[in-house]
This record gives sequence, C-alpha cells and structure tokens, in this order.
Amino acid sequence: MRKGLLAVLAALFVAVLVVAATAIAQPSSKQVVTASPACKAAGIGYAGPVTGPAAFLGLDQQHWVQTFLSFWNAGKPIPGVPAGLKRVKLKLALIGDSQLNPQAAATVAGQLASKKSILALVGFAGSNENLGGGPVLDRAGMPYVTGSATADQLTTTLKRFYRVVPNNTKQAAAGIAYLLKNGVKKGDQVMVVDDAEAYGVGIANAGEKFLKAAGVSVARESQPESTSSSTADFSSLAQKAVATGAKLVYAPTQVASDSQLFAQQLKSAGYNGIFMATDGSFDAKSFKFAGAYVSFFGTDVYQVKLAKPFVAYYTKKYGKTTPFGAPSFVSAEMIAVAISKSCANGTTNRAKVERALKTTSLPSTILGHGVAFDNKGDVSRGPARGVTVFKIQANGTYKLVFTA
Repeated sequence: MRKGLLAVLAALFVAVLVVAATAIAQPSSKQVVTASPACKAAGIGYAGPVTGPAAFLGLDQQHWVQTFLSFWNAGKPIPGVPAGLKRVKLKLALIGDSQLNPQAAATVAGQLASKKSILALVGFAGSNENLGGGPVLDRAGMPYVTGSATADQLTTTLKRFYRVVPNNTKQAAAGIAYLLKNGVKKGDQVMVVDDAEAYGVGIANAGEKFLKAAGVSVARESQPESTSSSTADFSSLAQKAVATGAKLVYAPTQVASDSQLFAQQLKSAGYNGIFMATDGSFDAKSFKFAGAYVSFFGTDVYQVKLAKPFVAYYTKKYGKTTPFGAPSFVSAEMIAVAISKSCANGTTNRAKVERALKTTSLPSTILGHGVAFDNKGDVSRGPARGVTVFKIQANGTYKLVFTA
C-alpha cells in the first residue's frame, strides 16, 4: 500500500513539473501580438524652406503633409491606399527649415537622425538640400521621399533617396520640345543660364543638350541665385542676349523673384525673344512677367477630379495652393503605406520601412496617376514625362499650354 502511494505521488510530481515547464516554454498569446511603440504611433519628419525667398514652396509642402495626416489618421478614404490596409497612426515629429541651403539641410538631417521615433522623412524640397542632408540620412538608415527635388544625380549618388516627380532631364526634354514647336528653330541663337546650384545646373545642362541636338546654337552662362544676403543682377546677361540676337533665354532657378527680375531686365535691354523659367519659379506672386513660360514637373492639382475633396480641405484651412504642394501629400502617402506594411508582424524600424517603400505601389493618387519607384528611387509610373508648360497671361495668371 505504501509503495503504491509513493508511486502515485511521484507520478503527480512529474506531471506538475511537465505542466510548469510547458507554461514557461510557451509565451502567452498576448506577448506574441503586442506591437512595438513604432507600430502604434510612428513619427515622420518634413524638411524644406519654411523661411526665406522660397518659403512659399516649403510651407505649401508642409501644409500638404499635414493635410495628408489629417485624412490618414482619421481613417478617411485616400486615393491609392490599399483596401484593408491596417493604418499605423502617424505624427509629424519634426519640421526642419532647410532653407534651400545644403549646410542647413545637414543640420536638420542630424536632428532627424537623432530622433529614433522618426522612421522616414518627406523631403528635402530642393536638390541642393538633398545633397547636403542626404548623406547624413543615408548613414542613419532613414529613407526620404521628396515631392520636388529633381536633379538627375540624386538617385545615383544618394542611397535612400526617393522621389514622386520626374527628374530634370524629363522636364527639360518636354519644355524644349514645346519651344522647338513654338518659336525656336534650327540655327537660332539661344542663351542658357543656370543658377550655380545643383538644381539649376542640372536642368540647364539637360536643356542645353536637347537644344544642341536640334541644331540650335547655345551660349551658356551662370548667375548665382539671390540669397537672404545678396541680390542677383542680370543686366549684363540681358545686354549680351540682345547683342547676340538670342531668340530664347532658358533660365532655370529656384527663386521666382530672380526670374521676374531677369525678364524685366531683358525687356529693359530691348530683348524681344522668348523667356522660359522652370519649376523653381512657379510662383504667380513673384514671377508674373506676361508672355514668359514656366515648365513644371507635374500637373495643376486643381484640374484633377480625384483631388477635389483634398484641395477643398486644404483651401479652407491654409488658403490657395501651388502645384509644388500636392506631390508632398503623395510622398507622405507612400511613406505611410510603407510603415503600415512594415508593421504587419507588430514591429518595425527604418530598415523595414525602406524595404516596404521599395515595393509600395499606389494605383491612383491625387496627382491624377499612380506612383511607384524603380530600382533607383525614381518615379516609374504616371504620364510619359509628367511635365506641363504654362504661359503667363497679361493679368499674371498661368495658362496651361502643354502637357507631356
């Protein structure tokens, strides 16, 4: 009897040990599904010129990012967001004033990199800003998606740079093609003037190449853009354009007031040819010289049916927008979808977000077309070139005259 009792007790003791061991070896289901803090409320940043001559551009983009977050966090429908996607709530954790200055951008990038809660950046706005701040973000493992930086070399020299707009070569190709059908012909003399910055030099190079290929004679010039401490003077270039009989002055710059001054000084010097600026001068308040042209890297968001509720919200809250702003809405959308996809198993980090970003594809957007990235980070969907040309009217308004 005693021997049997001992055997029973021994068996019970072994069973208790097995149950205890099993409980220790298998974590609770609650532990398995608990999400990391970044998958409950992730941080993103925005960086652009929110002060200085190009503040209209940076603030417009910032407000479109904030418009996106309002719709996203409220769970409202947004064109292109996959059905059934579990959205991770986002907060704008840092707004950096990079001032279209590469040194300022590097400082902002350091601030972004040091905040571990920030998983990605909408920006930088300008090409030179990306060249200054991009390497800092590259080292920090942070992806950044711009809605306006168009220099070709950005996608080849920077590791984690992405853009939702066409590059300079595509814009120059469309703009020059329009001019060759509307006033410029083989054998004409033209002047191409860059702004001595990455943006202006890049698009001027592309424009010069296409003009020469068409048999046009090109005089190449450079004039540094205005800054907070200096003012550009184009009078000598204007006189040269008249003296050489130039039929076109093609002058990319990031400062709209510079384009206005250049056009005025050309007129004062007796110039009667064509003047074309590019997207950096798309600002009807600062560049309103009647008869001048402006090429741009996208469409006018006011003309896109899908964008109407978002434009209405933006207008009520912030006032009138420019074509510069809406692409940053889409930049933020690409990031938001990538963050949400990366959180499928409950945890994420900058590296996982970038992996998801590379495969994120929006079938439609408020820009009127879908967006995805190629293996370099360039936009690979949308119109053939995604470029428009506007002509400034007598009352200063911009009339759309060409879409590529």
